[in-house]
Amino acid sequence: MNQAQIIHQVQQVFNKLSQNHSQQISKETIIRFLDQQSNKMYDRVLFEQLYSRMQKTDNGLITINDFISILMEALQSLKNKISILEQQVAQKQLKVEDDQLYLQQLQSTEEYNSHKICKGSKIRITIFDAKIQFPGNTRVAIILGCDDIKYSTKPANRQNPIWNEKFEFNINTGDEEIYIVILDEELIEKQEIGGQAKLNLKEFYDQKPHDIQLQLKDKYGVVLYSILNLRVQWIHSQTKYFKESIKENQQVIDDLSQDINEYKSDILQLFYPFDEKNQNQTNEKYLVTEQSTIQQIHDFQFYDTSQAQLWVKLALTFTLIYFILVLITNLFKTQFVDLIVLFYSLFYYMNNNKLQSLLHFKIISAMIIITIIFDIVWFVIYTNPWTTNSVLFFQLEHNLQMYEVIISYILLGIKVILLTIYANLYLMCPDKRVNIYDAQYEMIFGPNLQRSVENQDQDAYSFRNTNHYLHQSFSKNI
Repeated sequence: MNQAQIIHQVQQVFNKLSQNHSQQISKETIIRFLDQQSNKMYDRVLFEQLYSRMQKTDNGLITINDFISILMEALQSLKNKISILEQQVAQKQLKVEDDQLYLQQLQSTEEYNSHKICKGSKIRITIFDAKIQFPGNTRVAIILGCDDIKYSTKPANRQNPIWNEKFEFNINTGDEEIYIVILDEELIEKQEIGGQAKLNLKEFYDQKPHDIQLQLKDKYGVVLYSILNLRVQWIHSQTKYFKESIKENQQVIDDLSQDINEYKSDILQLFYPFDEKNQNQTNEKYLVTEQSTIQQIHDFQFYDTSQAQLWVKLALTFTLIYFILVLITNLFKTQFVDLIVLFYSLFYYMNNNKLQSLLHFKIISAMIIITIIFDIVWFVIYTNPWTTNSVLFFQLEHNLQMYEVIISYILLGIKVILLTIYANLYLMCPDKRVNIYDAQYEMIFGPNLQRSVENQDQDAYSFRNTNHYLHQSFSKNI
């Protein structure tokens, strides 16, 4: 189908939700509708990626038109990426076929010497540019040598010397050394050099091209004269080289093919609720009928957002009071565990003031319960003087202890209040295992991750794939 047909089909499905596609609706309404149309739970991470790209009101409301627009943007981006990857696969496949053909010819003709190096073995060196650090005013050049063979680059401006020249040396034993020297016109007359270095062939035995920065120093190897940028590749066995090249290119093809399959899977997941064959399937949890659609649309307004936000603000207020009291208490004792809880809570409030994750309710509540256990142990130890009437209140240290215990009891009350608020927020959100507010919980512990590998292409949408590939799918620069 072309893009116009896809948009028409998506619009037809959304007509079940609302005929007015410009009407502002809540995030929860959309996700529950997608659940119903999919006959299963629509991938929460995928939805969040789409939702993050949409224009929203201050209350987080969106329109169906905006959702369709982002959906089509993702589709086009994924198609473009698939097309590019398929071209890369075709190019790599041609390279593999050429290498295989050449390898067949080499296997019957290539010969090796006593050093297990193929006849005609060569080291290829490309001189790019350099940074000159020794004094002078004349042009500079690079001299390369191996045994009795020498080469020289053309002279270049010393302020910005660029050569991009290639050289080759025959290698017979593998013990040869390639020496590189830099000099200028003044040094030639004085029969001196501007710096020197040697290449050890063992560093290039893997036959892969190496881009290196070579330091050229004085004859004592102490003073740095220049830094040379070059590429070195030693082919000591063409048969082995082409075998490794075929293997590497085949691995690249496999990786690219896997990426293509992932992108195609992304497209299937994006448009799963709008596929007619999926809509014809029945599911006890998401049975689709006209009557149930009307009823579920009525049930979409399940979460009183304004009331929930009031409770969140109340929780933040008590968290700030909690923070202030912990700072005061630190004058008497160090509250390590409480500080950890506060840093986690405040950091999360700063990054998500709506606290739209039941998973974080659970984490913060569990941490507060741990601090309460610590407090109870502390109270048992340090309140004993007051219960036994053995406190001398006229002594300063005992007065400090008394204030410490009082503040600690106030802190305990604040923690109990926070636990009550979080529990109330949790209870306010129904369908906790399938609700968008608990998406992180579902991703980590939910049944979606328990699907079989055989059904992965049709049903599963892995967290890794979603987080990595879908994020790429919206990228404008490839």
